[in-house]
Amino acid sequence: MSQYAFPGANPSHRPHPTGPSIKPRPSRWYIPVVAAVGLGFAGYNYYNEVKSRHEFAMAEEEKRLARNQKLMDAYGSKDSLHDVQQALDTYHAR
Repeated sequence: MSQYAFPGANPSHRPHPTGPSIKPRPSRWYIPVVAAVGLGFAGYNYYNEVKSRHEFAMAEEEKRLARNQKLMDAYGSKDSLHDVQQALDTYHAR
């Protein structure tokens, strides 16, 4: 058999590696890394959205309580005729 039939058989024609023989495979870790980054980003966005919704709800609740307190102050307890008259005057003034 000829040495040209099997070019890799002759030891003098084999290339000598200059670095490590194991090549890095970025495709092996690409999908898990991208998935982890995506999950982290989604979790961060979800946390910020929930926090902002909670802050908005608390601000709305404070406004509602203040408005209810103003109504209670304006209309009074209505225990006496004077309180009822003051409530009617406040109501008609609006």
